[in-house]
Amino acid sequence: MTLIMGLFGVVFILITFGYIAWEQRNRLIQRNEEEIAGNAYFLADHTARLLEVTDLTLKQVAASVGGRNWDEVETSRPLWHYLATIKETLPYFDDLWLNDSTGRLRLTTREFPTPPANVADRDAFRIQVRMDQGLFVGEPIIGRVTKEPTFMISRRLNGPNNAFDGIVTATVALSYFESYWGKLRLPKGSRVSLVRAADGKIIAQLPLPADGLSFAPIDKDALDAAIRTHSQAGTYAFQSNGQDRTGAYYRVGEKPIYINVSIPNNAYWGPWTVQMRVYGAFALIALLALAALTSLAAQQFREQAANEAFLQKEVALRTSELQAETAALEVLNRTGRALAAELDVDRLIESVVEAAVLLTGAQAGAYFSNRDDAPDGELRAEEYGLYTTGGARTAFAKLPSDRICKAVFEQGRAIRFNDIAEDPEFGAFSDDAHSHDRARARSVMAIPVSSRNGQIQGLLLFAHERAGAFTERAERLVTGLAAQAAVAIENGRLYSEAQHEIEERKQAQSQQSFLIRELHHRVKNTLATVQAVVGATARSTSSIDEFYKAFVGRIVSLANTHSLLTEAVWQTAPLREILEKELKPYNDVRGERITLEGPAVELPSEIAVPIGMAVHELTTNAAKYGALSVRNGRVSVIWSVHGEGDGKRLIMTWEELGGPIVSQPERQGFGSRLLHRVLTTQLNAKVEVNYDPEGLHVAIDAPLKSTANLSPPI
Repeated sequence: MTLIMGLFGVVFILITFGYIAWEQRNRLIQRNEEEIAGNAYFLADHTARLLEVTDLTLKQVAASVGGRNWDEVETSRPLWHYLATIKETLPYFDDLWLNDSTGRLRLTTREFPTPPANVADRDAFRIQVRMDQGLFVGEPIIGRVTKEPTFMISRRLNGPNNAFDGIVTATVALSYFESYWGKLRLPKGSRVSLVRAADGKIIAQLPLPADGLSFAPIDKDALDAAIRTHSQAGTYAFQSNGQDRTGAYYRVGEKPIYINVSIPNNAYWGPWTVQMRVYGAFALIALLALAALTSLAAQQFREQAANEAFLQKEVALRTSELQAETAALEVLNRTGRALAAELDVDRLIESVVEAAVLLTGAQAGAYFSNRDDAPDGELRAEEYGLYTTGGARTAFAKLPSDRICKAVFEQGRAIRFNDIAEDPEFGAFSDDAHSHDRARARSVMAIPVSSRNGQIQGLLLFAHERAGAFTERAERLVTGLAAQAAVAIENGRLYSEAQHEIEERKQAQSQQSFLIRELHHRVKNTLATVQAVVGATARSTSSIDEFYKAFVGRIVSLANTHSLLTEAVWQTAPLREILEKELKPYNDVRGERITLEGPAVELPSEIAVPIGMAVHELTTNAAKYGALSVRNGRVSVIWSVHGEGDGKRLIMTWEELGGPIVSQPERQGFGSRLLHRVLTTQLNAKVEVNYDPEGLHVAIDAPLKSTANLSPPI
């Protein structure tokens, strides 16, 4: 019976080991296929967004050269600076290029002046000559100017009657794909390819060959057959360089371009061998234990039971670990798909924090952004947390989050505490040493989120009230998740910036149309004003010379006021600057002859012109007959603003002292008509003129808000 039981046990162990080995092999193969399919989807979505941004950029460049001849384009340094600025904002561009209808290179961000080159034989040029292809991705080439491997993305330039006028292209840095794709967690021997479906041309590939062009081939017939069955996405088997491989493909937007991620059919072998060694060790232990039990029989029965219990415990432990890994992979894949499909930064961060909490088992999680523009260097935190209990939120709030953030940002690495209260640097700030609050956080882990250029955008912070809650595995998982989050956040911000730039261009076009309409209105008003000044000056002068001097002075005054309005885009003009332009030439060295006193006042354009002309007439009169005509004469202008809103009014007084004796004029000149007719009639102003023998005194009370249709002064 003992022998039979022993043989039965041996057979059972071998069958169990074989079943586990077969099951693990199938699971690893399935996991690899799901992983490459998920990565193909993620990379295709990323590439589609890259092409969308590229299309917008090429359209923007095409618009900037529209209407120019090629000789003007080739010699325009401002246009070259403009293109260079666009190129610097997009990290995956090598350079931007403009070629005329013969293929001749006319302008490039590579250097200025433009080096001689011609792309008439490139497929990105030839196909646009025949027909407008929209955005077209060319085959891999060695640049004639750069001597570097790259590929061209072109867009046709149309002249009059949609005639072919050349192309605008962008060359893409293959190193961008290498560095970006290299961040993916792929099985050993994996290969990522960007494939043009029409002719099977490989545009880019990871790993990148030494010369940048000698890509490992794909089986085009197998890929075409798979695409005919499922045009958007799918998996297929093929051979490459004599090696059997399994590939997953996903279409890039609506373009006939596919992301192809493939692995060798034996890619499962390494992980499977490692796992089988573990299970083999347990099987060997079981066989030895069984042999001992068979030989010792009853004497070792208790030891046999103990060994069986130990085996069951270990199997359960390994199974639990595998289940945990499977759950973690499901969370990562689900989060990866969410990150690839989302461009809103806030929702991206919420998804990442939620996934990280599930992976680590944290009670509290948050994202802290590294805001360089925060006042006084203070860190601004934006929390996206997933809390299980109110106590966990309280525990998280008690952490020295600012000190932890500062340490991570300065050191540029992850920080993990098994018990933060025992840490000599942070323990004193985490909680009161004598506190018995059960909600106190003990386990803490902070993971930096870094962009492609190494700059830390923020960090993920997690807490748990149990000591030692976060393991090295949890740290590795969250670090990988943080790398994906950094790319997704950066893509989201690039998309947001592109949308913002488009909106700014729309606003600029709208503002330009408004300014043109305003200019037409102002020109008509100005011509009417000049016509009125000519007529009034002619009526108030008796000779050509007198007419010329008076007319020129008034036109100069009008021009000065218009100059101030132009600086403010025809909205307002400063009252003080109007007064200074007229009176400054008459001031003495010590600045005591002219006194200007009052608050800063911006005059609306309809009010600034008549006020400016009135000030000019008063200044001219003072220079001819009043205080400014003698050496010791002085002029004082004092103003104030009263009222609020639509009832706001300007009170301004003009006072002359130290000049000749003032008397009532025998006839009314242009200045008098301007003060009494224009200001009172056109501006609804109140004007009081006092011909005091000691000096002229003028008081003006005018509304600061434009009333109904103000016409030019007469």
